[in-house]
Amino acid sequence: MLKKFLKKILGPIFLSCLCGLICGSLVYQIYDRNIDNVVKGKKIYLVQAGAYSSYDTMVDNTLVSNYVYYEDKDGLYKSIIGITENYDNIEKIKNSYGKDVIVSEYYSKDEKLNNKIKEYDDKLINMEDKNEIQKTVLEMLTLYKDNDNSTLIKIES
Repeated sequence: MLKKFLKKILGPIFLSCLCGLICGSLVYQIYDRNIDNVVKGKKIYLVQAGAYSSYDTMVDNTLVSNYVYYEDKDGLYKSIIGITENYDNIEKIKNSYGKDVIVSEYYSKDEKLNNKIKEYDDKLINMEDKNEIQKTVLEMLTLYKDNDNSTLIKIES
């Protein structure tokens, strides 16, 4: 009687756990493989002065003269005042312009761009002068502007 009970109850439970383990393992492997293909590169931060519904609104409301912009998939014009891979440099960029900023995280797959950003970040981390910081940030922005932005993958949070 106890054997019948164990077969009736524990058998299906054991099979369910085994099936769940196999399915979970397969889903994890597929997910892990896709992430490796999509997200390769370094995390970078785009420091944004604002997002605007039209180009004219962006030009009128962006008080910073050193910026680049792009139009995102939602039709918003975003003015970028800094690009860095070092999170500590965001505060320096923000303080040098003296305004609130929006920080967006991206992954960059472009090795050349990543190396140049690292080079500028290393310079920027030791700077204290606002004008020097803005000059270095402008050089970094020129890299971003001249680059094909399709190598950037937005991190949604």
